[in-house]
Amino acid sequence: MTPSFTSEFQALKAAAPRIGALPLSHRRNRLNALRAELIRRRSELHAAMRADLNRPEVDSDLNELLPVKDSIDHVLANLSRWTRTDCLPLPLTLIPGRAEIHHEPKGVALIVSPWNFPVNLCLVPLVYAVGAGNTVCLKPSELAPASAAFIASVVEAVFPADEVCVIQGDVSVAVALLEQPWNHIFFTGSPGVGSKVMAAASKYLASVTLELGGKSPVFVHEGYGADAAGRRIAWAKGLNAGQVCIAPDYALVPAAQRADFIQGFKAGVAQHYGDSPASNPDWVRIIQPRHWDRLNDWLQEAIAEGAQVWQPDAPDRDRLYFPPTLVWDAPEHLQVSCSEIFGPILPVFTYTSTDDALTRVNSGPQPLVLYILSHAKAWTDRIIHETRAGGTVVNDFYLHYMHPELPFGGVNNSGIGKSHGIWGFREFSNARSVYRRGRFAPTMLLTPPYKGWVKKVVGWLVS
Repeated sequence: MTPSFTSEFQALKAAAPRIGALPLSHRRNRLNALRAELIRRRSELHAAMRADLNRPEVDSDLNELLPVKDSIDHVLANLSRWTRTDCLPLPLTLIPGRAEIHHEPKGVALIVSPWNFPVNLCLVPLVYAVGAGNTVCLKPSELAPASAAFIASVVEAVFPADEVCVIQGDVSVAVALLEQPWNHIFFTGSPGVGSKVMAAASKYLASVTLELGGKSPVFVHEGYGADAAGRRIAWAKGLNAGQVCIAPDYALVPAAQRADFIQGFKAGVAQHYGDSPASNPDWVRIIQPRHWDRLNDWLQEAIAEGAQVWQPDAPDRDRLYFPPTLVWDAPEHLQVSCSEIFGPILPVFTYTSTDDALTRVNSGPQPLVLYILSHAKAWTDRIIHETRAGGTVVNDFYLHYMHPELPFGGVNNSGIGKSHGIWGFREFSNARSVYRRGRFAPTMLLTPPYKGWVKKVVGWLVS
């Protein structure tokens, strides 16, 4: 039987006008309660992350709990300013009068979140949706069941069901939820599924935020040091076993420095994860067998096509273990060369000129993030100026995501809309224009019949 969630949607819809009209203290109280509940149950969050992904506790604190806490703190500090009515100057033609922008909640929002950072990518959008005054339905990923259960328990402890509800289930549940006439849908996941979400939203002309992905490149400048670059990327690619939408997907290295880069990557793996990451208790596992099989199939395809491969130890499907993996000399048409990898495989491509590297990146879809390892400012500025991406980080990885005022999101295939800070608040808000006039309405002086003086005034206005 196809699930239906009409009753849950109707409850949220009925409550939306009341919730949106409550004073800001109500939103602040809910967000403070959410913050306190998460911190109080920190050990439960750790256990859920270990159960779903074998995520280390420090990683869970840094990449799950901290972004939610920081987002709450940032919203609380800025909510009065963001919700304040903006008064605008008037052009001559609109005097006398008053022009205003009111920031009002969109209404009922659906947030569909992924499994790779299940708490972060579910609750950070919730923080902005609640801060903007909406009622919300959360659909966490069924692939991270312990985390989904944790999210449901936390939300139930903080919010009444007609303000925020959590609905768990598989793809059929997500499909059924998309049949409801939401005012806004916030989806994080793959471009393929994102296009289906957008199609479903179009049925009711709902607005969407799509945080997607793609092949995020790393430009390595010849003066940076190929060995150092390899070491840095080894850590970045190892985070969450590469199951990160903003993970470096492939490296572009000067042709003469490829061997040094490979040696640096190997040394970085050993430094951070040991000679055999399989025995490291903090190496994250692949989320499920289907994803492990995809990674292995792509790797075997590359080997069959003549690519060179390095791994520190052997993959293990029974344990859902996939090691950090380097691939080079891979033909352009292979999956590892063309598709977002979303795992710990790093293809290495070489370039002989900056133009070659730029052509490679610009010939594909615009990435969610573009990384540059370079101490040459002119070269760095050229890469930024001659490419397009959702975001860019120079000489580090991931940190743009952590800044509360930087807009986070993609471009076209890598995403639609922005989140974080005021950008996240705006995604869940409607900027409503209001123009006020008093008793005197000069507009009526410019109505038919058009006398000579009217023609002169209009002529003067348009000249």
